[in-house]
Amino acid sequence: MTTHDLGELLHPSRRPQASHPTLLPWLARWADPADLPSLARAAAALADTVDPGWPPIADAVAEILAERADASAQLAALVEALPPLAGHLSPEAAASLNPSDDRPEILVYRAMAARQPLNAAAGHSPPGVPAGDPWEQLRTLARFAPADVPPLANVPLLAALLTGRAEQHGTLGDSETVYLLPYLDPRAGPLRERVELALDLVEEALDSETEWYAAALAVRAVPYLDTRQRDRLRDIADGAAGPWQGHLRALAATARLPWPSVRAELAAAHPGLAELDRAAEATEPASLTLLCRQAIAGIGARHDAVRGWRASPGDWWPDSRPVQPAAGREPSPDRGTSTGPQAGPTQLITLSSAGPPAGRPRYVNTHIVYPNDPFVPVDRYQPLLADTWYALRVDIGEWATDSLINHPQAVPEELLPQTLEGHWLEVAAAGDDIEVDQAAAALFLPHQGKAWACSCLPGVQPHRCHPYDRTPYVLLPLRSPSTPGRGRLRVTVHYQGHLLQAFQLTIVTGTGPVAAPSVPLLDGWVDYTATEALTDLDAQAPRTLSVLTDAADDGTCRIYWKAGPESGLKVVAAEAQLGRAMGLFRQRLQSAHVVQAKGGEANAYDDDNSKKRPRYLSDLARLAVLGRTLRNSLRTMVGQELPVADDQPSTIQIARVRNSTYVFPWPVLYDLHLNDPPFGVEDSDWYRPCPVIDHWQQDVIGGGYPHACPYGSGHQVDTLCPYGFWGFRHAIEVPPSAQPGIPMRRQIPYRDAARMVVGQTLDKQLELGAISAHLTRIKRDLQVQVAEPQTSSVGFGAALAAPELQFVYLFCHGLRESQRDPCIGPVVEIGVHDEISTHQIATWDETLWTPRQEHWRSAAPLVVINGCQTAEISPAALVSFVDAFTHASSAGVIGTEVMLHQKVAAEAAERFFGHFGGPEGLDAGEAIRRMRLDLLGKGNVMGLAYTPYCSAELRLLRIPPGSEPGGARREAYAG
Repeated sequence: MTTHDLGELLHPSRRPQASHPTLLPWLARWADPADLPSLARAAAALADTVDPGWPPIADAVAEILAERADASAQLAALVEALPPLAGHLSPEAAASLNPSDDRPEILVYRAMAARQPLNAAAGHSPPGVPAGDPWEQLRTLARFAPADVPPLANVPLLAALLTGRAEQHGTLGDSETVYLLPYLDPRAGPLRERVELALDLVEEALDSETEWYAAALAVRAVPYLDTRQRDRLRDIADGAAGPWQGHLRALAATARLPWPSVRAELAAAHPGLAELDRAAEATEPASLTLLCRQAIAGIGARHDAVRGWRASPGDWWPDSRPVQPAAGREPSPDRGTSTGPQAGPTQLITLSSAGPPAGRPRYVNTHIVYPNDPFVPVDRYQPLLADTWYALRVDIGEWATDSLINHPQAVPEELLPQTLEGHWLEVAAAGDDIEVDQAAAALFLPHQGKAWACSCLPGVQPHRCHPYDRTPYVLLPLRSPSTPGRGRLRVTVHYQGHLLQAFQLTIVTGTGPVAAPSVPLLDGWVDYTATEALTDLDAQAPRTLSVLTDAADDGTCRIYWKAGPESGLKVVAAEAQLGRAMGLFRQRLQSAHVVQAKGGEANAYDDDNSKKRPRYLSDLARLAVLGRTLRNSLRTMVGQELPVADDQPSTIQIARVRNSTYVFPWPVLYDLHLNDPPFGVEDSDWYRPCPVIDHWQQDVIGGGYPHACPYGSGHQVDTLCPYGFWGFRHAIEVPPSAQPGIPMRRQIPYRDAARMVVGQTLDKQLELGAISAHLTRIKRDLQVQVAEPQTSSVGFGAALAAPELQFVYLFCHGLRESQRDPCIGPVVEIGVHDEISTHQIATWDETLWTPRQEHWRSAAPLVVINGCQTAEISPAALVSFVDAFTHASSAGVIGTEVMLHQKVAAEAAERFFGHFGGPEGLDAGEAIRRMRLDLLGKGNVMGLAYTPYCSAELRLLRIPPGSEPGGARREAYAG
């Protein structure tokens, strides 16, 4: 494209429809720096809502110029011409401004750049608004404005927002109402009427042949159009001339997102922007500068830019108290009486729910819709028709009051890494009797505002799509069950294989409407979330496989399986062989550890916890046969090969819905192919040992604990190799669902020394001297501060009241049920038969460990329960120790699946602590794996008895003196 072509697009005499004020944001990107002051003055002239002016143009130009001129010598001159620019600067840049006079409007916008957040939970409150000078009043409000109030270029309307008067009926003009549409609370006035008003103005603008203004009004309204209003906009578009007609019809074609930024909104208002970008890229710089200069001059002359910035605070002045949020905007803190998200602190103003700004929590909303009209949800109080196609509509944004999800929890953004634009998420669904016709769908979650679906390749950034080619949801076609009844639909949201949230929807099907239903027939809730909030997203390793386990209404268990972006969500009924899997695994571990002797049961391992090669191979073979059988069963039920790489480290996520009692022995799954041995032939005699078994110390321990077998290329059918087991090759995490307000812990920070509280048994049948020596070695090798071990439940509970801890270590007996009262459930014994139940931990958490808002919030401990059966989660246990300590805000729990001899338990703990807290500073997943490999070097398979109920990436982190945990965290990930 030539310079002539670009001139044809820009010059008003040849193409009037292309050179309009909505081009100013585009010109702000391409113009020469010397022309930016003229451009800023032209934008300032458009900050009014009359003549017609359109303040979003000035808002967008200020946003762009703040990026271009932050470190520029002409920054002060640009701020003089367009004061709102100061509100978009960094606090440091705004503070460095030294305008020629202390113009009050510049001081207001500087105050917005350096605004001070208020924490209502900490007792902070905004100051009273001073009497007297309106500018000083506005400046005070601006200084304490919520972070989601933008520095609007129209000063009177900014004042109206900050004082809350904009919400009062009848205080705004027509164009002012449309301008503030994204910021007004829809409950403070009928949203439908506001949108109808916007469409009236669009029609008037077309009648007056001001097409650019019609398009600008339309793009502000399109995120809020319902089906009828979209039809009206299409009808209005028929009255437009030239390319504006097709452009307005395209805007009305689909539902729109709340725009991620005002510049994106203005980009969608202009029909020729993509063409202009291509032309500018192909134009010689000097010619481009001249053409942009001519366009800026033309727009400035047409809109009287010589008059400069005009501003007055208006008559929007408040009482001396801050405006309170409108009733019902945020739900009650009592989650039992509200289906909405948890209430936030009181703010100075009431904002619209039409697009959460940066930092606000975002929620997954689900609706069942009709395939031919995805904008109309099915009535949740009526059943679906049996054997009928519908669609599941999923979006992520502000909580929708008509969403099927009750008590929503924010999407856990803190698990996502820092990126320039946002993150690609994946939504999947599966049901027992509900057919889902699409495996999964991709949604892009920007840093603020709603997620969207687009034509860009998932995983690729930056986006190539135009904002008005995006849709704010994904649709997964589904067919209801063929017979009337109740069905379940599982919905999951993933990031790079990592399960972020899981939802359960109940769906009732019937043959027709029912009269006066009293409860919803379509309902849903969150039953797993990786953490509570979707805001600050850190580095998170991809998951090769994510699995979710839960229980169906009939008592059977379900395993939901998601393996990679091309995989849908598979559902497996955990019955028969799979239902007995954990029992079989425990039996085989127990038989490897305990043998029958003359005096009763005895430890099968030697004094140094080793075992001779023949018996070790027998243990491996029996576990391999079980692992291969379970793996084949899973593969058959899932209908695909399990995608776990043999030669790369993988992290496998096993998520468990709240209060789920089903567990599965994932570490014992065995990948290598095995034939059944002939009748009468022992497994260990039939299978060929891998050479790595005889070279373990050299090739594995001395070789840096590789994730793949050094002899893997020689593996054949019937090879017996420890690297065939998932638990020896991969990091397997079992993170519990996060509690409200408590993030998933991936760091345990400490400053001078880590602290450990120990609960110790005094059972005389054990070697108490060996236990003391064991604790001394942990204290020495881990370099932790350990107080006197607690031998009573009272002392142990009091010691755990410390607000910051790094470790809790129980070297104890664990029992499936209390000896005093079986209804109490599982207990651990410290001291002399002094029981601690899960209910006791809950009582301590509610009454002894106060204040609860601070206990274990800044530094939460990893709880290691070294005993027998203490991490067992069975249907007989109402609440496990894992759930009890998770509810109490611990960083995670590591426990044993079977009874262990004290020597084996002591060595396993010492090796784990050595890897986790030693010089290497490994994360929990790798520390567990290496502990298992260390024991295997002795012919000991009991490392598989330990289950980590925490993030695989949990690690100990020392905070340097004078540093805050956040700064140390950034340093830890810098390398």
